[in-house]
Order: sequence, then C-alpha cells, then structure tokens
Amino acid sequence: MYWNKEQKWKAFTDFLSDYVRPLFGQAWADVELKKAPQDRHPLVQWYDALCRDQRRFSPKDGGPIETPVTGATFAYLTLAYNLYLIAHNVHLVHGEGLHARLIERLKARDSFYPAFYETMVTALFIKAGFQITLENEADSSSAHAEFVAISAKTHQKYSVEAKHRQAGKKHTVIRNQLYAALKKEVAHKRIVFIDLNIPDNVAREGRLEWLDDVLRQMRTGEDQITINGKPAPEAYVFVTNHPFLYRLDSCDFPPGAVAEGFKIPDFKVDSAFNRLRDALDSREKHIDMFDLMKAMREYNEIPSTWDGEIPEYAFGEIREVRLRIGDKYLIPDDNGNDVEAELLHCAVFKGDKKVHCIYKLADGRTSIGCYELSERELQAYRRYPDTFFGVYAKHDNKAKDALELYDFFFGVYKNTLKEKLLEFLKGHPDIDKFKGMCQDDLAKLYCEHLVCCALARQMKDGQNQM
Repeated sequence: MYWNKEQKWKAFTDFLSDYVRPLFGQAWADVELKKAPQDRHPLVQWYDALCRDQRRFSPKDGGPIETPVTGATFAYLTLAYNLYLIAHNVHLVHGEGLHARLIERLKARDSFYPAFYETMVTALFIKAGFQITLENEADSSSAHAEFVAISAKTHQKYSVEAKHRQAGKKHTVIRNQLYAALKKEVAHKRIVFIDLNIPDNVAREGRLEWLDDVLRQMRTGEDQITINGKPAPEAYVFVTNHPFLYRLDSCDFPPGAVAEGFKIPDFKVDSAFNRLRDALDSREKHIDMFDLMKAMREYNEIPSTWDGEIPEYAFGEIREVRLRIGDKYLIPDDNGNDVEAELLHCAVFKGDKKVHCIYKLADGRTSIGCYELSERELQAYRRYPDTFFGVYAKHDNKAKDALELYDFFFGVYKNTLKEKLLEFLKGHPDIDKFKGMCQDDLAKLYCEHLVCCALARQMKDGQNQM
C-alpha cells in the first residue's frame, strides 16, 4: 500500500518518482549517496537529474511542475513505470510480489543495463495485452528464456529472450546476441529482442542508418548459424535502439526498432506479396507481432495523469469549456436564442486553429458551429488528436499502404448486414458463390474488392498524368 503522505502526488509521474525508492531500499541508497556523483549508480544519477529539474521548474504557486523530458528523466520514470507494470501484471511461478532477483540485478552496476532492458521488453508485452509469466532465474539446472508471453488474442505462447549489447561498441554486430538467444532450449515459439545500445538512430530518407547492416547479418545467419551442429531454429527478432541512455541532458532521443523473421520468409521487412489476400493472411498469421509493433508506436509515453485524461485538462491548464462528443451545450439558433444541442462530431482541418462542430438539436435538426481553439488547446490537440474530444476517434484516416486502406474499409463495413453486402456485389460473376459465405468472410472479401478498385483507379490516374 502506498499513500500520499505530503499531498505531493499531483501527477502519476510524481507517484512513479517515489515508487522506485522502497523497492531498492534506503540502505542501498545511503551507500550510493556517499559516493562521488560521477561514481553513483546510474539510477541515482538519473534521480538527481530529475530532482534538479523539478527544483528548477517548480512553480511559485505550488501547482503541477512541468519539466522538459530529458534523457535522464525519461530513463528514471521509464524504469519506475516498467516495474509498476510488472508488479501489477506478471504472474510469478516462484514467490509473490515483484521478482526479488530482478531488483538485485538492477542494484548491481554490472547487470543493471541488461536488467533494465528486460523490464522494457516485459513492459512492452504488457502494453500489447500479453499475459506474462516470469521464469525462475535462480534455477540453474537448465537454460530458459526471460519469460513466457501468452497472447490474449491468439492464446499462442512465446518464449521471450532479451539481449542488451555492452556500451561503447562502434559497430552494430548482433551475431553473438542472436546466437546466445537461439541456442537456448525453449518450450514455445521464440521471440528475441536485441538492443544495439549505440548513441544514434541516424535516419536517411526515413530509413535507419543501421538497418541494412542488421538485416544483412540476420539473413546471412539464417544459412550460417548452427546450434550443436544443427541448423538454428526460427525466431521473431526485434532489434531496438534507445539513445536516451546517451543523451541524459537532451530532449532529443528518438528510439528506433525493426522486426524481422529469422527463417520466417513472410515476416521480413521487405516481404513482397502478389495478392492483397496473401498479405492479409500473412498478417493474420503473425498478428501478435504486429500488435507488439503497434504497442511500440502508440504506447511510448509515460502517463502523467491518473486516469488517462489529457494533462492540460487534468491539471487545469486549459480554462476553456471542454468540447466532448455526446455532451450537450447551449448554442445560438437562427434567431440568436440559446438552445440546447448535443455535440455529434468535431473536426480540425490541417493548418487551421478552428474546430468545426456538428450539433443535434432537440427537434432532430442538425446545426454546424465553429469554435476557435486557444494556443494551449491547439497544443493539446496536436499531442492527443484521437482523444481530444472525449471519445476515441482515429484522426489520421489517410492510409499509408494497401493494408491500412483495407483496415479503413473493414472498420466501415465489418458489421454491415450480409444482404446489404450482397447488394453491393450485385453483378459480380461470382455472386452465387458469395451467397454461401458467412457475413464476416463476405465483409472481408468486399473490402478487398474496394482496395483493388482504389489501387486500380490510382494507377489509372497516375498514368493519365504522365
């Protein structure tokens, strides 16, 4: 049980900053604090930097502290959040509570960074909706993975291994880490995470600088790596890099990651498919890996509010009336009189500071209104466009590829009645065959048809412009 004794936990991150301390213990902290600042444990150095920023940016009125997220602040709070997630979501085979051996490894400087990376990998699986079971690392009778992850979607079990390269290497060779992960005897499908641990993720034309070298190593290793004289097993491999460890005083540390199938032909960065159906079947086959990649992209921030509310609203930084879809507001009618209306839809056009609203009046009519966003509202909207108006609504509907276009169409038609879908497909040469399909399969087929039509139209338009 934790309690806010001094009423200082205004944000969830305030709680996280205190959460780590009892896990490591005051005795351990006292030993570290007696050392020179540069000789202290990395975690203590990060905490010192966090406290300096809090003192530097502390407001005079005692309100919430807003500080830049430097590499040190991000590192400290990331570890705290990871340990919090593990304590609440991980099933332990041996013992209860947070795994004591993990904390001991984090306390030791020589094992701190590998253990920290393991918490990052574990937290990622939790965010992606997997159930986690930690192995008994004290058992030296046999080799085992870091943990077993069970997909909530497919119920598939995976043995997960996390490898963190030592700092200071000027190359991106991952063969040793890959071999060490593949040689372990595991009970389930393998997922291997390898952290490059290099200072930069320099991207050229949107492509990570180290990507080609890493892919070459893995693909060469498919033919060359053997385990006890036998071909190495297949595995899903995620290679990551987190420059925040090298940029403790900077706010610029974009992460990088790539997922590749080791001996899995249809899960390659550059896998090509002749038909959209083949691509969809492949994605469905590896859907758990796509969920992990989605979690990487969408859940890379540490929550600052207790209930997921947008911080600018939770901490009272925005004074304007909050626009929430589904709520009722007083708006002027044609005669200038205030009437009650329900907010149905909101849209902010690119480059515009105004929100365009559609309201439903009591008599069923609709009305359109326009409201100018304050600078603070606009900043919050840009950070959280999908939830800014109180309900989740995907803001960017522009498809980047055929699969995203399919997802858009399927989101629209997945619940359409079978009879209506057949009506849409009327005149198709295979219409009699379609009548025997279930609604779900028919909806998928119709969406594939729409994607093919859209791509054909796009190709035709491109040729006409040549």
